[in-house]
Amino acid sequence: MFRRISFLIAVIALGMTACSSEEPLEGIDLPPAAVPDNSASGAWAVLFTHDFPSGAWDQGAHAYELALACDPILDEPLRTGTIAFIVSPSEVFDQQIYLRVVGLSHDLTGPQTLTSIDPGQSTTAALTIIGVSEDAAGEAAQSCAGAIYFDDEEPLPLLPQQPFRP
Repeated sequence: MFRRISFLIAVIALGMTACSSEEPLEGIDLPPAAVPDNSASGAWAVLFTHDFPSGAWDQGAHAYELALACDPILDEPLRTGTIAFIVSPSEVFDQQIYLRVVGLSHDLTGPQTLTSIDPGQSTTAALTIIGVSEDAAGEAAQSCAGAIYFDDEEPLPLLPQQPFRP
C-alpha cells in the first residue's frame, strides 16, 4: 500500500511539473517521495546443493532426479522426472555446471543450456525454493530434506545453503 501511495505521489508530482507554468505552485504541500524499506519482507530463496568434483561422471549416458521434502512450504514432496545427459570428451568450462530441474545449465536460473558435459567437468546438483518469506526460507533451510537420485546409485543429500534474496 505504501509503495502504491508513494508511486501515486511521484506520478502526480511529475505530471504537475510537466504541466506547470513557470510560476511556482502555492498551497500544495506534498510529502517527499519515499522508497519503502523492503529489507524485512519480500521474496527469499533457499538453495539445496550437492557438489560432484571433476572426474565424478564416467563417459556415457547418465540420468538423475531431484527430490525435496519440505513440509513448511510444499504440501507434498517434490520429485522431478528423469533428466538425461551425456558425458563425452568436450570443452571443460571454468564455471560450475548445474544439474537442475530444467536440465544442465551454466547458471542457477534460466533454461537448460547443455545436454552433454566432459568427464572432467565439475558439476553441482541444485534445487532452489524461491519466492518465500524470510522466515519460511530460514525454516526451510533448517527442516527440509533434498536428494539427488542418479544412475541407480544410492541417493546423495542436497544440502541447504544460507537463505538469500534473489
